[in-house]
Amino acid sequence: MLRIGVVANRRKPGARALARALQEFSRKQDFPLRWEEQTARLIGAEGEKLAELVAGVDLLIVAGGDGSLLRVVHEVYPSPVPILGVNIGGLGFLTAVTREEILEALPGLAEGSWRRSERLVLEVRGSLRGKALHIPCVFNDVVLFRGNSSHMARIDVLAADLPVTEFQADGLVVATPTGSTAYALSAGGPIVIPEARVFGLTPLSPHTLTNRTLIFSADSQVRMTVPERAVPVRLEFDGLSSGSLRHGDWVEIRAAPHPVTLAFLAHRDFFQILRQKLRWGGASIPLPGERADKDGEPP
Repeated sequence: MLRIGVVANRRKPGARALARALQEFSRKQDFPLRWEEQTARLIGAEGEKLAELVAGVDLLIVAGGDGSLLRVVHEVYPSPVPILGVNIGGLGFLTAVTREEILEALPGLAEGSWRRSERLVLEVRGSLRGKALHIPCVFNDVVLFRGNSSHMARIDVLAADLPVTEFQADGLVVATPTGSTAYALSAGGPIVIPEARVFGLTPLSPHTLTNRTLIFSADSQVRMTVPERAVPVRLEFDGLSSGSLRHGDWVEIRAAPHPVTLAFLAHRDFFQILRQKLRWGGASIPLPGERADKDGEPP
């Protein structure tokens, strides 16, 4: 039987109720669960520090929204322990399991009945006003944007020391395959299969209309600078601010040496998540909870 740990975002409505439901299920089924210390306080159980918990489990359940899962990923990286997200937040692309589903699925999860999905993440190094910058794990995206300035951002991009172009735009989004369904998607970028070993660069409202998303292989390195007399651009990773990029500064982005492993229910595939979360459909596509017969029609 696999060892399973639980982390819940205490600020989310429903976190306490879910933790209690998991605790009750654990007692009735004689199914041991281990708890992160803040989560344990919700239910009066014994808990462990997150680093200790991750070191002693085979699967980590994170209950909250996608932001909750991102925070845990940043804290535990480069741990290879698979992370399964349970959605008690909003849209939940990464936390694609519901409260009801996790209670039903626990016995199967303990027996290893779940799907692994290894995700490429980005590593960022650079220099901002003479100070070294190192971000070891960017799960969704790196964003450079003009911030509050009314002037267009100008960003020089090089790939493996080869000049790509000077982008004149509101900014740039460098997204992992996982992040391709986040900010990059709203900027017109492509949806990338999450296990792909690539990352994409998408301009935000570019001045040159032929500027489109560039897809780089996992062994690529992209360097960005701001030309002379250009406005500073703000730098964020996974929604967290890292300061501003000015003339003389630089950042380099590449694939990180270790992936992040997510876990999903065995029957849940990426295209099903797309159909559900993005409300894709069609005459031959069954609604969630339904199944299609051999002719493609709902039964």
